[in-house]
Amino acid sequence: MLVATTLGFASCTDEPVPTLPQAYTGFPASIDPQCRDGTATIYDECGDQVALFREALGRANEENKVLLVEYGAEWCIWCHVFNAYINGEKGRFRYTYASAKQPEAWATKTLKEDADVEGADELRDFVARHFVVVRIDYQYAPNGADVLEQTGAEEHFPGGLPFVFTVDSHGRYAATFEGRGLEKNRRNSFNWYRGFHRDAMLRVLTSMRNAALASRH
Repeated sequence: MLVATTLGFASCTDEPVPTLPQAYTGFPASIDPQCRDGTATIYDECGDQVALFREALGRANEENKVLLVEYGAEWCIWCHVFNAYINGEKGRFRYTYASAKQPEAWATKTLKEDADVEGADELRDFVARHFVVVRIDYQYAPNGADVLEQTGAEEHFPGGLPFVFTVDSHGRYAATFEGRGLEKNRRNSFNWYRGFHRDAMLRVLTSMRNAALASRH
């Protein structure tokens, strides 16, 4: 077990982590176990991503919410971190991930958050109340990049994952989640903790929602 001494860092532990029910409306709603090796948990690596986007946009409009797009990949640990945070998880996090260079070299780690867990419920409730979330696969699905092109988000794509952005009710790009300045982590070991400052994350998501709503007019 690794235990860090820096405030806001984490310990690495093998303790089990309970799975919380998803609080927000999210797409894909399910993952085909026959897709590739069946290990994906949050990204549909085989299906039509444009159709998935359109289905999610339709739901967002039906529910009078904003569509939040998470362009990423199953191996991307920050994609899993983002989803854990918007779902209100706190304290302990269990991630299975790999890397862009070795997307099949999976590692599973459970990290314990030592400090700054305030605001988890508020963030979860805000996302559930105001957003529908769609995860668009970058790595394997046949037309994930087409979503960026059709929404106009392509020119805003910084190249790193996840690329999180909002669209207006017509499916046009509105604003980007600039996560780098919101990260709280310490890279002092292999098991360094990944997380966000929740209060800052809430401010940015609020701004992104407002930008998408303003684009409707």
